[in-house]
Amino acid sequence: MTKRNGSYRALWRVAILALTIANACRESTGIGSDAPPVSTMRPQTLVLFATPKFLLDFDNPEADVDKFLRHYGSLTSRAAETIVIFAVGNSDHMLTYRGSAFWADSVEWARWTDFKPVSDRTLTYIQIAAIVRTLKERAATLGIKLKVFDQIDPGKEFNPERFKYERHPECVDRRWDSFDIRARLTGDDLIYASAPDGIVEGTLCGTFIVDQASRYLHDLGFDGIMYGNQFGTRGRWLPDNGPGYSAEEATAILNFLDHSRRTYGGKEMIWFDSYNKVQVERETFSFPEAGYTYFDYVLAAGFCVITFPERYIENLESKLQLTHRPRILATLDYVDPWYSYNSMTDYPEESARLEQIAIKYRDRIDGIVFFANDDDGTLVPRQSIESFAMRFFGVR
Repeated sequence: MTKRNGSYRALWRVAILALTIANACRESTGIGSDAPPVSTMRPQTLVLFATPKFLLDFDNPEADVDKFLRHYGSLTSRAAETIVIFAVGNSDHMLTYRGSAFWADSVEWARWTDFKPVSDRTLTYIQIAAIVRTLKERAATLGIKLKVFDQIDPGKEFNPERFKYERHPECVDRRWDSFDIRARLTGDDLIYASAPDGIVEGTLCGTFIVDQASRYLHDLGFDGIMYGNQFGTRGRWLPDNGPGYSAEEATAILNFLDHSRRTYGGKEMIWFDSYNKVQVERETFSFPEAGYTYFDYVLAAGFCVITFPERYIENLESKLQLTHRPRILATLDYVDPWYSYNSMTDYPEESARLEQIAIKYRDRIDGIVFFANDDDGTLVPRQSIESFAMRFFGVR
């Protein structure tokens, strides 16, 4: 995700400073008067968003996987289910995937920090499949109900992207650097898992993406996928940073999501939203209210580097009010896998408030999500996780 620029942040800082101080006085970091009784909580989904950086040895992931799952045991032991989003990259590893006969191919994996590579290790599809299998096997041994997802994301801070910028730039709206699911692809004769004879001229970008992702998920043993950073829409994060509403684009998004649901079959889907409330997502990005129903989970995004607690609360409440809503996930924010900042030290008040918000809304939300490793693979401090787990779930 792209950081908030200084001027945008400064405009908000004065406005929220008094609110932050006031809320800090009213809302202790423990379970305060605003927190509902534990017995009213819905079954909680824990989503741990991790990248390959937390693994020291791609060929022998067992020890690091075991350490990872045990590290977050104070949450996994209380959650109804755990999802590890093993974010291999952003999209290139899926869109250039050639199929099960080519598992020795190396992939572009999320090895960048601050847009620069920090590792020269290679990662292959063989290793990805083994890591997914190891996560599931170790979780079963530890008694954790676990699903493993990957993600596809329009961002460009994870790794180089050959498909998006070299092979098929027509699939990208460069005004926002977003995939344009409505675009028509030019033909090529390269090998793809979903198109072994190459892409047929005129194939919808969105259709190709889904078909490729489906083959990848199925072949490598993933249980689902997250559409990251408002994937499927054009635009970025701010209420005026999109093409505006059109019925044509809303219909295209619905068709894309319908194709996703039908093609993935039993695989589950998470949508990482736009950081905005439902009304803004419709008016700015043409995302129709019916679109949320195609997902099993919706992440109400509140990461500190992009947004502010007050805006996040508006977003979260709007998602909780959806009719026939999917499971709504609240955001926590401690570290970032792709940037050298850490929210818990660079935005400490806002990071703490996200914990307070999760506790306050725990009778309405269906789970929580946070980045589980930082830019060099280090996990969130266990003391912070255990402290939050005790306050969120209550002592037992």
